Amino acid sequence: MPIGVALGIISALVTAVVTEVYAHRCLAHRAFRIHPGLAAVLHTYFRVVVGTDPETWAGVHRLHHRYADTPLDPHSPALRRPITVLAGSAVLFAKAKGRVPRDRPKGWPILALRVAVVAFYVFLFGPAQVLIMFGVHLVGYLGIQGVVNTVGHLYGAKPYPDVAGYDVGWLAIPLLGHGYHNTHHAYPGAPRTGTLDPIWPLLRLTAAVGLIELDRTPTAARR
Repeated sequence: MPIGVALGIISALVTAVVTEVYAHRCLAHRAFRIHPGLAAVLHTYFRVVVGTDPETWAGVHRLHHRYADTPLDPHSPALRRPITVLAGSAVLFAKAKGRVPRDRPKGWPILALRVAVVAFYVFLFGPAQVLIMFGVHLVGYLGIQGVVNTVGHLYGAKPYPDVAGYDVGWLAIPLLGHGYHNTHHAYPGAPRTGTLDPIWPLLRLTAAVGLIELDRTPTAARR
Protein backbone atom coordinates (compact mmCIF):
# COMPACT_ATOMS: atom_id res chain seq x y z
CA MET A 1 0.00 0.00 0.00
CA PRO A 2 1.44 3.42 -0.94
CA ILE A 3 2.29 5.49 2.10
CA GLY A 4 0.01 8.25 0.82
CA VAL A 5 -3.01 5.91 0.91
CA ALA A 6 -2.23 4.79 4.47
CA LEU A 7 -1.72 8.37 5.63
CA GLY A 8 -4.96 9.46 3.95
CA ILE A 9 -6.96 6.69 5.64
CA ILE A 10 -5.49 7.55 9.04
CA SER A 11 -6.06 11.26 8.51
CA ALA A 12 -9.67 10.75 7.41
CA LEU A 13 -10.40 8.51 10.40
CA VAL A 14 -8.81 10.84 12.95
CA THR A 15 -10.63 13.84 11.47
CA ALA A 16 -13.95 11.97 11.48
CA VAL A 17 -13.45 11.08 15.16
CA VAL A 18 -12.56 14.69 16.05
CA THR A 19 -15.63 15.88 14.17
CA GLU A 20 -17.87 13.35 15.91
CA VAL A 21 -16.51 13.89 19.42
CA TYR A 22 -15.89 17.64 19.42
CA ALA A 23 -17.96 19.39 16.73
CA HIS A 24 -20.93 17.04 16.89
CA ARG A 25 -21.49 15.56 20.35
CA CYS A 26 -19.77 18.28 22.38
CA LEU A 27 -20.52 21.53 20.54
CA ALA A 28 -23.68 20.80 18.55
CA HIS A 29 -25.50 18.77 21.22
CA ARG A 30 -23.73 19.58 24.51
CA ALA A 31 -23.59 15.86 25.36
CA PHE A 32 -20.65 16.41 27.74
CA ARG A 33 -18.33 19.09 29.05
CA ILE A 34 -14.72 19.15 27.87
CA HIS A 35 -11.48 20.29 29.51
CA PRO A 36 -10.40 23.68 28.06
CA GLY A 37 -6.96 22.36 27.14
CA LEU A 38 -8.34 19.45 25.14
CA ALA A 39 -10.94 21.75 23.58
CA ALA A 40 -8.18 24.10 22.39
CA VAL A 41 -6.29 21.22 20.76
CA LEU A 42 -9.37 19.81 19.03
CA HIS A 43 -10.53 23.28 17.98
CA THR A 44 -7.18 24.04 16.35
CA TYR A 45 -7.03 20.64 14.65
CA PHE A 46 -10.52 21.10 13.22
CA ARG A 47 -9.80 24.58 11.87
CA VAL A 48 -6.51 23.51 10.30
CA VAL A 49 -7.63 20.21 8.77
CA VAL A 50 -11.37 20.69 8.08
CA GLY A 51 -10.95 24.36 7.25
CA THR A 52 -13.91 25.85 9.08
CA ASP A 53 -14.89 26.99 12.55
CA PRO A 54 -16.26 24.01 14.54
CA GLU A 55 -18.98 26.25 15.99
CA THR A 56 -20.13 26.96 12.42
CA TRP A 57 -20.19 23.22 11.71
CA ALA A 58 -22.25 22.73 14.87
CA GLY A 59 -24.66 25.50 13.86
CA VAL A 60 -25.31 23.91 10.46
CA HIS A 61 -25.85 20.55 12.14
CA ARG A 62 -28.38 22.03 14.53
CA LEU A 63 -30.28 23.33 11.48
CA HIS A 64 -30.43 19.73 10.26
CA HIS A 65 -31.98 18.60 13.56
CA ARG A 66 -34.38 21.52 13.76
CA TYR A 67 -35.67 21.09 10.20
CA ALA A 68 -34.93 17.42 9.51
CA ASP A 69 -36.34 16.21 6.19
CA THR A 70 -38.12 19.49 5.45
CA PRO A 71 -37.25 22.07 2.78
CA LEU A 72 -35.10 23.91 5.36
CA ASP A 73 -32.94 20.85 6.09
CA PRO A 74 -29.43 21.62 4.72
CA HIS A 75 -28.88 18.06 3.43
CA SER A 76 -31.97 15.86 3.42
CA PRO A 77 -31.93 12.96 0.91
CA ALA A 78 -35.72 12.85 1.20
CA LEU A 79 -35.91 16.16 -0.71
CA ARG A 80 -32.87 15.79 -2.98
CA ARG A 81 -31.41 13.05 -5.11
CA PRO A 82 -29.52 10.79 -2.66
CA ILE A 83 -26.39 10.93 -4.82
CA THR A 84 -26.39 14.73 -4.38
CA VAL A 85 -26.22 14.32 -0.60
CA LEU A 86 -23.80 11.40 -0.76
CA ALA A 87 -21.28 13.11 -3.01
CA GLY A 88 -22.01 16.77 -2.34
CA SER A 89 -21.95 17.12 1.43
CA ALA A 90 -19.21 19.78 1.30
CA VAL A 91 -21.17 21.89 -1.21
CA LEU A 92 -24.41 21.58 0.77
CA PHE A 93 -22.57 22.57 3.95
CA ALA A 94 -21.06 25.62 2.22
CA LYS A 95 -24.52 26.73 1.09
CA ALA A 96 -25.93 26.36 4.61
CA LYS A 97 -23.15 28.34 6.32
CA GLY A 98 -24.90 31.60 5.47
CA ARG A 99 -27.81 30.61 7.72
CA VAL A 100 -25.71 30.47 10.89
CA PRO A 101 -23.42 33.07 12.55
CA ARG A 102 -20.47 33.93 10.35
CA ASP A 103 -17.41 31.72 10.40
CA ARG A 104 -14.62 33.42 12.29
CA PRO A 105 -11.72 34.53 10.06
CA LYS A 106 -9.04 31.87 9.81
CA GLY A 107 -6.30 34.37 10.65
CA TRP A 108 -2.60 34.11 9.97
CA PRO A 109 -1.82 31.63 12.78
CA ILE A 110 -4.22 29.02 11.37
CA LEU A 111 -3.04 29.58 7.79
CA ALA A 112 0.60 29.46 8.84
CA LEU A 113 0.04 26.26 10.80
CA ARG A 114 -1.72 24.67 7.81
CA VAL A 115 1.18 25.59 5.51
CA ALA A 116 3.64 24.22 8.07
CA VAL A 117 1.77 20.91 8.30
CA VAL A 118 1.67 20.52 4.51
CA ALA A 119 5.34 21.43 4.21
CA PHE A 120 6.22 18.88 6.90
CA TYR A 121 4.44 16.07 5.04
CA VAL A 122 5.92 17.11 1.69
CA PHE A 123 9.41 17.10 3.25
CA LEU A 124 8.91 13.63 4.74
CA PHE A 125 7.02 11.86 1.94
CA GLY A 126 7.27 13.97 -1.21
CA PRO A 127 4.60 15.90 -3.13
CA ALA A 128 3.17 12.87 -4.97
CA GLN A 129 2.39 10.97 -1.77
CA VAL A 130 0.93 14.10 -0.18
CA LEU A 131 -1.43 14.53 -3.14
CA ILE A 132 -2.51 10.89 -2.78
CA MET A 133 -2.97 11.41 0.95
CA PHE A 134 -5.08 14.51 0.33
CA GLY A 135 -7.32 12.70 -2.17
CA VAL A 136 -7.84 9.65 0.05
CA HIS A 137 -8.52 11.91 3.04
CA LEU A 138 -11.22 13.83 1.17
CA VAL A 139 -12.92 10.69 -0.17
CA GLY A 140 -12.84 9.00 3.24
CA TYR A 141 -13.87 11.94 5.40
CA LEU A 142 -16.54 13.36 3.11
CA GLY A 143 -17.70 9.82 2.31
CA ILE A 144 -18.47 9.13 5.97
CA GLN A 145 -20.40 12.39 6.23
CA GLY A 146 -22.30 11.65 3.02
CA VAL A 147 -23.26 8.11 4.01
CA VAL A 148 -24.49 9.29 7.42
CA ASN A 149 -26.69 11.94 5.82
CA THR A 150 -27.97 9.59 3.11
CA VAL A 151 -28.42 6.07 4.50
CA GLY A 152 -29.37 7.38 7.94
CA HIS A 153 -32.43 9.11 6.45
CA LEU A 154 -33.58 6.48 3.96
CA TYR A 155 -33.22 2.91 5.24
CA GLY A 156 -33.60 0.81 8.39
CA ALA A 157 -35.76 0.52 11.48
CA LYS A 158 -37.66 3.41 13.04
CA PRO A 159 -38.07 2.82 16.78
CA TYR A 160 -39.11 6.46 17.20
CA PRO A 161 -41.61 6.98 14.36
CA ASP A 162 -42.29 10.64 15.15
CA VAL A 163 -38.71 11.80 14.48
CA ALA A 164 -36.44 11.70 11.45
CA GLY A 165 -33.90 9.04 10.53
CA TYR A 166 -33.57 5.26 10.62
CA ASP A 167 -31.51 2.78 12.64
CA VAL A 168 -29.19 0.24 10.98
CA GLY A 169 -27.25 -1.09 13.95
CA TRP A 170 -24.31 -2.75 12.18
CA LEU A 171 -23.54 0.51 10.36
CA ALA A 172 -22.82 2.16 13.71
CA ILE A 173 -19.23 0.87 13.72
CA PRO A 174 -18.05 2.26 10.35
CA LEU A 175 -20.18 5.39 10.79
CA LEU A 176 -18.91 6.16 14.32
CA GLY A 177 -22.24 5.58 16.03
CA HIS A 178 -24.56 6.89 13.33
CA GLY A 179 -26.08 3.56 12.47
CA TYR A 180 -28.55 4.57 15.21
CA HIS A 181 -29.63 7.70 13.37
CA ASN A 182 -33.32 7.61 14.34
CA THR A 183 -32.36 7.12 17.99
CA HIS A 184 -29.91 10.01 17.72
CA HIS A 185 -32.63 12.31 16.37
CA ALA A 186 -34.88 11.24 19.25
CA TYR A 187 -32.14 11.83 21.86
CA PRO A 188 -29.61 14.22 20.28
CA GLY A 189 -28.04 15.17 23.61
CA ALA A 190 -27.21 11.61 24.65
CA PRO A 191 -23.44 10.97 24.55
CA ARG A 192 -24.02 7.35 23.51
CA THR A 193 -26.01 6.59 20.34
CA GLY A 194 -26.58 2.84 20.84
CA THR A 195 -25.16 -0.56 21.72
CA LEU A 196 -22.46 -0.68 19.03
CA ASP A 197 -21.40 2.96 19.30
CA PRO A 198 -17.57 2.85 18.88
CA ILE A 199 -17.17 6.39 20.22
CA TRP A 200 -18.65 5.49 23.61
CA PRO A 201 -15.58 3.59 24.96
CA LEU A 202 -13.40 6.52 23.88
CA LEU A 203 -15.65 8.93 25.79
CA ARG A 204 -15.59 6.69 28.87
CA LEU A 205 -11.79 6.51 28.75
CA THR A 206 -11.47 10.26 28.25
CA ALA A 207 -13.83 10.85 31.16
CA ALA A 208 -11.83 8.45 33.35
CA VAL A 209 -8.69 10.59 32.95
CA GLY A 210 -10.61 13.80 33.61
CA LEU A 211 -10.58 15.33 30.12
CA ILE A 212 -14.36 15.33 29.73
CA GLU A 213 -17.27 15.27 32.15
CA LEU A 214 -20.13 12.99 31.16
CA ASP A 215 -23.65 13.60 32.39
CA ARG A 216 -24.78 11.20 35.11
CA THR A 217 -27.86 10.47 33.02
CA PRO A 218 -26.30 9.68 29.61
CA THR A 219 -29.59 8.74 27.95
CA ALA A 220 -31.35 12.01 28.84
CA ALA A 221 -32.45 13.94 25.79
CA ARG A 222 -31.22 17.51 25.50
CA ARG A 223 -32.18 19.27 22.27
